Amino acid sequence: MEELIQIAAVVIAVTVGFTIAGVAGFGGGVVALPVLVWVFGVREAIPILTISQLFSTTSRVWLHREHLNWQVVRYFAIGSVPLSILGSMVFVSINTTVLVRILGVMLLLFLVYTRLPIGRNFTMKLWGFIPVGAGTGFGSAFLGIPGPFAAVFYLAYGLAASAYIGTSSLGMGMIQIPKLIVFGINDLLTLRVLLLGLGLGVIAAIAAFLGKLILGRVPERVFPIIITTMLFVSGVIFLIRA
Repeated sequence: MEELIQIAAVVIAVTVGFTIAGVAGFGGGVVALPVLVWVFGVREAIPILTISQLFSTTSRVWLHREHLNWQVVRYFAIGSVPLSILGSMVFVSINTTVLVRILGVMLLLFLVYTRLPIGRNFTMKLWGFIPVGAGTGFGSAFLGIPGPFAAVFYLAYGLAASAYIGTSSLGMGMIQIPKLIVFGINDLLTLRVLLLGLGLGVIAAIAAFLGKLILGRVPERVFPIIITTMLFVSGVIFLIRA
């Protein structure tokens, strides 16, 4: 009975999480990772989630391919790919509790900043995606769930709705590949992990399509409210789960 409950919890968490990601551009890891850690343990959970994220991001990129901003993607990749390799190496055997809490506090503080008069006038420069990519790449490998951190910068640059979802998803998708290479070298991609990742990846891809359908029904003025709400929830979850 306990095993059936665990399977149901994983399927529901992945479906709900990556459907949210299809609407907000992030949220899959925030929802799914705690459940995956509970069922499989952290050393299997993050590689499994990485495979699932690759499926989900690939699906979102394809669904929003007409609105991709390739300049942002290039600058993001310059910072994200090298740091994702470093983060993957650090992940192998280290306690991330303190860093998760720091990320949660930073996320909430930045969210407050964007609500203040000075923060409302903040505009993101193209070159700024290099350090944002670096932080996101390292966080993705080290913590598994960096999506909320990058979201505020994509929105500050002026990307919204489909352009934001597709561009941010392509950036996140590129990060997963070096992570998987490092995990494979360190024997973390066992047959069990690969099969679970592929199975949940199919669910994640379907959930991305559901998210696209929902996004198409969301008025443009409501989209920033959804992102702000998700950022707040993500920051609180980081603090609680730590």
